[in-house]
Amino acid sequence: MVAGVRAVPSVTTLAAEHGGYVTRAQLLESGVSSSAIDRGLQSGQLTRVADGVYQVFPSDDHVDLLRGALLALPDAVVSHQSAAHLLDFPRLPQLRPTVTIASHRTHSFPGIMVRRNDDIGPSHTTQVDTLSVTNVARTTFDLGSILRFREFETIAEALLLAGRMTESAFAGITTELARRGKPGSRAAKDFLKMRAGALPGSSVLERRGRRLLAEAGLPMPVPEFPIPWAMGQRFDDAYPEAQLAIEWDSRAWHLQRVAMEADRRRDRIAATYGWLVIRITWQDITERRDEVVATVKQLLQTRTSSVNPGL
Repeated sequence: MVAGVRAVPSVTTLAAEHGGYVTRAQLLESGVSSSAIDRGLQSGQLTRVADGVYQVFPSDDHVDLLRGALLALPDAVVSHQSAAHLLDFPRLPQLRPTVTIASHRTHSFPGIMVRRNDDIGPSHTTQVDTLSVTNVARTTFDLGSILRFREFETIAEALLLAGRMTESAFAGITTELARRGKPGSRAAKDFLKMRAGALPGSSVLERRGRRLLAEAGLPMPVPEFPIPWAMGQRFDDAYPEAQLAIEWDSRAWHLQRVAMEADRRRDRIAATYGWLVIRITWQDITERRDEVVATVKQLLQTRTSSVNPGL
């Protein structure tokens, strides 16, 4: 009887360890007969989810699904969004339970995206709560194949800034994996090229803002422009001919009241010297891109002619 199957302590323990799933071999080793297993399947109290793998009790928990998938697909590893979730990535993408297996055959598991890939080596994985998971650098590379570049860039940059991943480690795995047609290659290469061309210490916000201006066909501002009246201080970017400065305001920094007051004072002082300072936030360049471009374009036109009437 199936009730007898569930009453066997070792079966319950095994199922709990694997998210509610057990294999036929495990049931047999626990003393459950083949006929009892078959009766359980016929009555619907055991559910077959893969060859030789059964669900003892249901669970929609993400990690339980992963445990079941790895039980059914012992050569698979947790990857992509699921790996990012288990590795506690910042700014997580939409979660979809995912594993990857090195196989030329199509595999499936209920509730799980099963991907095929034959280039995940031992050096690309780690262990999280007894689960085999792609490591930080490999997971980041793989996310480049499923996310928009802006989302990918934000996550990769945050991992670097937090010390969770080094640029050399990411460059190494990109060199190892990137090839024509390989998902994630373009995003990884573009990210590394962007960082190579960036000013030392420049933030994601600054790089995105400058790229937005360039893509709109606007002239490039002078980065880290020395403030003429304040020795040792600089604007993030400036158009000196228009006496127009841009400050790229990070959300984390400007949650601090003291910092906001200091910025406003600096803006007032700039105005006394004929300069206009505009502050552009993360939300501006992600949600109001056209408005940012139009504002900078209009100010450049009006201020260049007023500051330099002969031009």
